[in-house]
Amino acid sequence: MISVWPSEGKCRPMRAPEFKRDLKIAISLIYYAVRAVFRYSLHLAARPSTQRLTILYYHGVSPEHRRNFARQIDALHRGACILPASHRGELPSGSKCVAITFDDAFTSVAENALPELARHSLHSTIFVPVGWIGRTPGWVMKNSEPALAAAANPELTEVVMSSEQLNGLNASLVSLESHSVTHPSMLELDTKRARREIEDSRYRLAELSGREILGFSFPYGDHDASTVAMCRAAGYETAYSITAQEVDTTSSELLRGRTKVDPSDGPIEFFLKFNGAYQWMGYTVPLKKTLRSMFGKQAPSIRVQPH
Repeated sequence: MISVWPSEGKCRPMRAPEFKRDLKIAISLIYYAVRAVFRYSLHLAARPSTQRLTILYYHGVSPEHRRNFARQIDALHRGACILPASHRGELPSGSKCVAITFDDAFTSVAENALPELARHSLHSTIFVPVGWIGRTPGWVMKNSEPALAAAANPELTEVVMSSEQLNGLNASLVSLESHSVTHPSMLELDTKRARREIEDSRYRLAELSGREILGFSFPYGDHDASTVAMCRAAGYETAYSITAQEVDTTSSELLRGRTKVDPSDGPIEFFLKFNGAYQWMGYTVPLKKTLRSMFGKQAPSIRVQPH
């Protein structure tokens, strides 16, 4: 799909993904402004709003994007308080609270992201697909045409960290948590296989790393009430989706949402994301589920992918 936009008297092609990205930024700017006014009104009424934790998630960080990633980390160092994604209890006041996570445990994270975080002694959490350690990912990349798969999914050129690399990470700055064994969609598995993915990944990663594994990130973000209950029964204290959410860390809720970020995100886009202005995207999830239940496979396509 190509949209045509006028530019200096000529027609400039604008790809649909670019338009969607710009639209999300525009909506998020409005959301951020309206929320700021609302919070200021609460402050004037001596009813300050409750502090929330924004959990960001990356995948890989290529050498080409390391410099921009470093700028993002510098922005977080200046404007946010970085906490572990598993933090529970009251949040420190005075600045925005943010957690940094990485799905898939790619070697590019160890090579290009962790050194930038270490410059400021910032904490991060890495979710490990334990069945793919030391190997090129073999899981299915969703939402991309085969011919464009490598361009749309840099994961295809990545390698999951080896056990030696994982064990060499600084435990005081990097938490390791589970991302299943084989990286399947939990909603496409029967109950027995889903439970095995959730339980076995915890035991195997704990044995490999010598750490206690208390968090689980759902591959593709796919989950339902049953798989969340499996995580609780398996001994996890926190499970993570990819639905943008401002997290109440005083709640006992097991499931926490996260906001997708990319090393290529520009300053305004990244600022909005780490300040929780993409939370509106989470409100579209119930609508999509309702439409699917009403129309089944014929439901209109209103997919809003995290970016």
